Amino acid sequence: MNAQVILLLTIAAAQVLVSPFALGQEISAERWRDWRGKADERFTDSEETFKKVMQKLLEKHFDKNLTKDDLYRAATSGMLEALNSEDGQWNRLYSPSEYKNLQTDLSGQVSGIGIALKFDESSGNGIVLNVIPNTPGARAGVQKDDQILSVDGKRFKGKPFRELVDSIRGQAGLTAKLKILREDKILALTVKREQFQFKATDLKTIDSGTSLLTISYFNKMTPELVAEALKQVNQSGVKKLIVDLRDNGGGGFDETIKVAELFLAKGATIASTRDREGKIEKFQSNGGLLAEAVKLVVLANKGTHSGAELLVSVLKEGRGAKVIGQATDGKWNMQTVEELTNRFAIKYTVKTFASPLGNSFQGSGFKPDFEVPLNKEISHRELASKYDITKRLTLDTQLKAAFEISQL
Repeated sequence: MNAQVILLLTIAAAQVLVSPFALGQEISAERWRDWRGKADERFTDSEETFKKVMQKLLEKHFDKNLTKDDLYRAATSGMLEALNSEDGQWNRLYSPSEYKNLQTDLSGQVSGIGIALKFDESSGNGIVLNVIPNTPGARAGVQKDDQILSVDGKRFKGKPFRELVDSIRGQAGLTAKLKILREDKILALTVKREQFQFKATDLKTIDSGTSLLTISYFNKMTPELVAEALKQVNQSGVKKLIVDLRDNGGGGFDETIKVAELFLAKGATIASTRDREGKIEKFQSNGGLLAEAVKLVVLANKGTHSGAELLVSVLKEGRGAKVIGQATDGKWNMQTVEELTNRFAIKYTVKTFASPLGNSFQGSGFKPDFEVPLNKEISHRELASKYDITKRLTLDTQLKAAFEISQL
């Protein structure tokens, strides 16, 4: 059995499992804390009652195809979902395929065609935001702004975005047949999937004294990539660094700590965690990498989630960075993921965490020093995929504000 402590992910882990017959779907409205202390709501003779309910459903439910495995799966899913709170669905059951996707996201190694997508729910089409150079998608001729109408003949209207992503990903060496809308033409492309590294960082030069470091995710490769970027910053003589953590969905806790310590002096506090027994564990930097003379400004928004929120607090409290944008998501707890013997996996909350100064922003999120809204018509990631840094400074209101504040 494998176990891995993580912070919640966005795309990979935010999909809530729904059993085919909706058992356990309404239970989350009644929390364990609401049941406790109410004598008339105690679920007495629980084990025997559970067996009776299962037997009734197998014998009399309208769906004659129900099996014990179906009901045990629904019950397991329901147990985990009942522990969730109104502000997050962190406890859940993963199917074998979902767990495999989660492991892939955390590893930083992806089998696919090398494109970044956004999803048009009304049509079910995937819109290409970016094509990674020297990947199967680039070699096959996929272009930015292409609309993917179908994959291997399958359409995705009314389906979740993850289903489109999973259809494009797949085993390296196998092909994916894409039907693409490009302007007024429909094209058919066959793309052979390959294994490649998902790069979670991007370093751009704004001017001779200012750089922009975007960190989009914390996977196993992120600490090394951030270290490489900070070395470049030091060598270039740049004195101002904007760290963009907008829409960073978190990732591995260990990786988050490794990234955070790159910004801090040796011995500085990075974070602390608290378990169910109240035991506090503190994490301290073994020695930073970024030159102390570099001034930091941080970009954050509602999509800045969990581990990314912790990094915002580290840069603010540990390096005096100014935070620009919007309040972060407000998830300051961490989960463990354990693989079960049947290849399913469970994720459940085990600890809370706090900033270097011992602050938690659970529910409220980390508030920026300067609140700046973004143009609602286009996301900052779309701007990054379409325009160079000079053009982005005129269109991305938050980035523009961060740059101006960095110059003060």
